[in-house]
Amino acid sequence: MVSKIEYIKMGMRAEIARRDFWLFCLYMDSEFFDKRKFLKDIADAMQEVEEGKIKSLAVSMPPRAGKSYVTSLFCAWTLGRNPKESVMRNTCTATLYVKFSYDVRAIVKSDKFKEVFTDIRLSIDKSNLNGWNTNKAKMVSYFGAGVGGTIIGFGATKVGITDDLYRGMEDALSDTVNDRIVQWKEATHDSRFETGCARIDIGTRWSRNDVIGRNTDDKVYDKQIVVRALDGEDNSFCESVMTTDEYKAKRDKTPKHIWKAEYQQEPIDIEGRLFEGMQTVKGEDYEKIKEEITGHIAYCDVADVGMDYTALAIGAIAKDKVYIVDYLFTRDNTDITIPLVAAKLEKWKVDYCRIESNSMGAMFARSVQRSTKSKILQVHNTTNKITRIIMQSAFIIQNFYFVDQNNEHYSLFMDNAESFSKEGKNKNDDAPDCLAGLSMFIRSMFKNQF
Repeated sequence: MVSKIEYIKMGMRAEIARRDFWLFCLYMDSEFFDKRKFLKDIADAMQEVEEGKIKSLAVSMPPRAGKSYVTSLFCAWTLGRNPKESVMRNTCTATLYVKFSYDVRAIVKSDKFKEVFTDIRLSIDKSNLNGWNTNKAKMVSYFGAGVGGTIIGFGATKVGITDDLYRGMEDALSDTVNDRIVQWKEATHDSRFETGCARIDIGTRWSRNDVIGRNTDDKVYDKQIVVRALDGEDNSFCESVMTTDEYKAKRDKTPKHIWKAEYQQEPIDIEGRLFEGMQTVKGEDYEKIKEEITGHIAYCDVADVGMDYTALAIGAIAKDKVYIVDYLFTRDNTDITIPLVAAKLEKWKVDYCRIESNSMGAMFARSVQRSTKSKILQVHNTTNKITRIIMQSAFIIQNFYFVDQNNEHYSLFMDNAESFSKEGKNKNDDAPDCLAGLSMFIRSMFKNQF
């Protein structure tokens, strides 16, 4: 049984939690927030938004830091303090929006929330996840959508929030996708702001040209908070999220452009060569580890037109390593390359070979299949080639080991890969595109191994 003194103390804590958002976070989940004190600065800034002291806030931080959790709590706290107002929150997909909506609704329904805001309840008749009300709402309390979706016909009166509009770097680095996201935000998200409504953009930075980057250039934000994985003294921003040693190990294995963007929130223009420093293995050294090989996977990018090369890479899988054991890189006609590819697949007893089904690829794949026991799979790539190469570059650098074949195909293949530049001044990109295709294939086939 709760004593009178304990009851009074509980009431005092609840009253303080109504007034102070950070203390509300501690009241709701002290175990989580006690270990993540860096979130106090973000909580305090969000309170400034709720109080009308700032009208526009941007927050960027590494993955797994708790940004969406603190945002869900902020939405609930704001509705508790402003029950007749509305909050809009948009994210990258409809699925994620529904999850966030469910999270906020669960907070409002919780016993702890009721202890703080004793008279706020969910409206029984309007409690769907797309847009729902509290018992004090004028119209709608919480609503939103995923990028590309339709937002129900209401306006946001208190705050409009974007919470990770990008699914990842691939979205941000694709000019087409990035422009589509920005256009949707301007046409759909921003159009729902009513007079006096504040804005918060929160997420992980991926590109200088993403939403936060563009708004920064346009001087939209009154305040920006940037949380970096490793601080100025090379220490973790929060040991309970990831230790300093873990972050340093990740930094050592991650390409600079990905580390700077995803973990340090400093997106850079990707320039220069992506595949410098690829790991090579001498043939005699590979012979020593052959017993570790569990299977062979291949990818073939078929020459389409003009000066394109037909590029083939065969990967031998050994635990968390991929040894590229054979190559083809040639402008020869299909009457030469088809039997050559088939012969290489047979030589290595390749389990699966994926062939890109461009204009020549489908015919090429059928012809190869007739001459090999390997399973030939066709794939139609829809993502931008440059983006695809960039996104797979980290995995290739970290996990691919190139066995020196001491022949022309090996030399040409490696030269083409190592000379590839994001700047777009490449005569062709067939080798890196082949490696990107192989990387995607392996990661889809061995999800639990890499």
